[in-house]
Amino acid sequence: MDNYIKICGKKIKLTDEQVEQLKKGSCRDRVKLSDVAVGGTVKIGEYEFIVLERSGDTTAVICKDLLIKNKVFGKNNNYNGSNADVACSSFADEIADIIGADNLVEHTVDLTSDDGLKDYGTIRRRASLLTTDLYRRYVVILDKFKIDAWWWLATPYSTDTHGSSSYVKCVSPSGRLDDYFCGFGGFGVRPFCILKSNIFVSK
Repeated sequence: MDNYIKICGKKIKLTDEQVEQLKKGSCRDRVKLSDVAVGGTVKIGEYEFIVLERSGDTTAVICKDLLIKNKVFGKNNNYNGSNADVACSSFADEIADIIGADNLVEHTVDLTSDDGLKDYGTIRRRASLLTTDLYRRYVVILDKFKIDAWWWLATPYSTDTHGSSSYVKCVSPSGRLDDYFCGFGGFGVRPFCILKSNIFVSK
């Protein structure tokens, strides 16, 4: 007899190996996200997340590792519609399929440049890169989970108003804020998102 599970209304066929893995799984490994301390880690599907902040009934998290190791940011430094933006949106779709779309909370991404220009405005996303302001907000936690790679932020260095739309803020392996050319393909994408705190996650 075929074995199936239903996730978000979708019927998914399981292999015999997957069924055995589920049987071996322990309910003790499943907890509510709200019960995980800020600074702790949880797993959703294949991805491990760092818990950054809790506010009301939501929890801010970021991928512990890079989603993509080498990614060109975009054709310019506007995060809206960039390659990095598209990658994060695809990631959001994947996470929504696991936890349910209603449990992935849309948030505002402020694209104010590092020198204060507001040319790119704000956008709403279910998953995004951190901005420099958010990086500074969470740096004490993130410093405990440094990765041996450079990764992009959503904040532009400047815009055409000040003669530059090619450089984007980024984070070095040591945790230092820097900026680099948007067409460089050697930096990674590390998605940030906000989840409902009452979902169940793996320890």
